[in-house]
Amino acid sequence: MTTTTRLQPTTEARERLLAAALDLFTKSGYAATSVREICLAAGVTKPVLYYYFKSKEGIYLQLMEDSYSLFEAMLADLGSFTGTVRRRVLHFCENVFDASIQQLPQVKLIYSIYFGTPQGAPPFNLEQYYDRMLQVISALMLEGIGSGEIRPGKVDDMVWAALACMSIAIEEQLCHCNPRLDREAMVRMLNIVFDGLEARQS
Repeated sequence: MTTTTRLQPTTEARERLLAAALDLFTKSGYAATSVREICLAAGVTKPVLYYYFKSKEGIYLQLMEDSYSLFEAMLADLGSFTGTVRRRVLHFCENVFDASIQQLPQVKLIYSIYFGTPQGAPPFNLEQYYDRMLQVISALMLEGIGSGEIRPGKVDDMVWAALACMSIAIEEQLCHCNPRLDREAMVRMLNIVFDGLEARQS
């Protein structure tokens, strides 16, 4: 008697689906992209997409979850990084900048969903990225004030000033073929901010 083995989709097919969906969502928008187009671009059949992600909504949410997992890994790395508050904030901002460049399509998708017109994408809390950065950098600024590295002041303003340098440098990569700001420029701006925040020795 012959036994038929049911072949399972390969992990490679899953990655192709994610890459195809990301490309199409970024170029065409979430609403305008169909399951058929994703499968065609990935070179798989619809049942393969349904096997891994259940639906177009599922593959979108997986892309968002993967992006946030990478972000959380950077926060975990910051926890093991030693040095002054200035050095740790710069290290974190450099890591976020580098990851944004390496994952530019994901960043473009997040920006288009968050700032663009409604696309019917399933809910995903995109504000958690900034909320977590605000929490982490705020804690570092408070630590710096407590240790005497940073002069006393309104912590929220300090945090926004630092994150503004990082955000505008990343947004330049999104908006211009020839970005006017790069990683080194971001670091110079951050150092200007920290020069102003540095506690003066009497």
